[in-house]
Amino acid sequence: MPALIRKNAPDYADRVNLIKKIKLDGSWRFAPVVAEANGRLKDKVRINGTIEVHTEGTYYIEWRDRGKRCRASVTREDAVDQARRKAIELRAMREGLITSPEPEPEASPKTTIGDAIDAYLRYVRMQRKARTHLTYRYTLDTLLRKSYKKKFVEDASRDDVLDFMTYCYEQGLGARTVYDKVVTVLQLFKRHGRSGLMEKGDWPNYVDTIRPVYEPEELHGMFKAATQDEATLLKFILGSGFRDQEIRYIEWRDIDFRNHEARVKAKVQWRFTPKNWEERIVPLPAGLVERLRKLKEAREATPNQLVFPNGRGKPNSEMDMIVKLVAQRAGLNCKQCVTEHGNKCAEGPYCMNFFLHKFRHTFATNHLRDGVDIRTVQAWLGHRDIKSTMVYLKGIRSKDAAQKVNSGELAALVA
Repeated sequence: MPALIRKNAPDYADRVNLIKKIKLDGSWRFAPVVAEANGRLKDKVRINGTIEVHTEGTYYIEWRDRGKRCRASVTREDAVDQARRKAIELRAMREGLITSPEPEPEASPKTTIGDAIDAYLRYVRMQRKARTHLTYRYTLDTLLRKSYKKKFVEDASRDDVLDFMTYCYEQGLGARTVYDKVVTVLQLFKRHGRSGLMEKGDWPNYVDTIRPVYEPEELHGMFKAATQDEATLLKFILGSGFRDQEIRYIEWRDIDFRNHEARVKAKVQWRFTPKNWEERIVPLPAGLVERLRKLKEAREATPNQLVFPNGRGKPNSEMDMIVKLVAQRAGLNCKQCVTEHGNKCAEGPYCMNFFLHKFRHTFATNHLRDGVDIRTVQAWLGHRDIKSTMVYLKGIRSKDAAQKVNSGELAALVA
């Protein structure tokens, strides 16, 4: 690396370099410093032959000791003076006037909390789903940025995490939501070397509820009230266990009529990628496959067309509303729900007991109840972690449980 301050300090120009660690394209790198004509520094560095201004980062002096490159951080104000002192020291060591000290380990520059949040959100935007990015952005860019009082992310401590939790509660967030947001914040801190910040008793306590499922009478009621196309959609959601996004982008080529299977695959043209970036295959009941075959023939559909498009042939983003409309039409609304926007299910399709993802809960619970092993159900659901599948075990009732209960001594005592 060339020396930097030649006009003002020719005595050390060939031996001590002045550099700065800056952030470029999301990563830190060293760049040679460009001094003003009067020798002062104004955050100018040279990048590929071009002078740029970078206010972030840390100044360093750089030299070689016994063939090994050494660096030491300095402030902008005393950088030139420190370089001159180091040059004098090196000359004195070369002439045997002083003994060469052991080189000190290089200190990495710290990252401000703002830069850490910005960099992590850029990573999430490129690597995760758009919905995940929105969730992380609210957690980090809004909640953490306002609650974190320190300048550098590397200074994060247990108290900072507890302060973040307190701030979330003050914003009216529930314990389950706060738990998820703490996980996100700890991921950010871990990227900057701060791990093990939480103790066992620090985590928010919440009730891990049993996943709601549709009862058979509810399903029969909805299927009866639905149009033929609506019924096919609802039965596919139930029979496949697909997520909302997966149903939106499934094409006819993803239905294997011969082997009675449906595939979750990435769709470049729709910019869709499966959750956890894993494609998968789910077996379908024969009756559902035959129903899909008739729908395909009636539409004279081509393999690249969507199975459940909207009226313009595009991905349908209103499938959750279709579920609510069918439930209302079937007279299943509880007539007690009021949404956060003030909509009453007694007056329209707003019942919170009927939603698309509940079909997925029903799919998982019924297969486990019917004896399908949990690892297989995990694969069908596309869960990366078996713990995500195990939550459905809470809702399982053994098929012979009722018989055992009614034949026992306790049944006679409570009759």
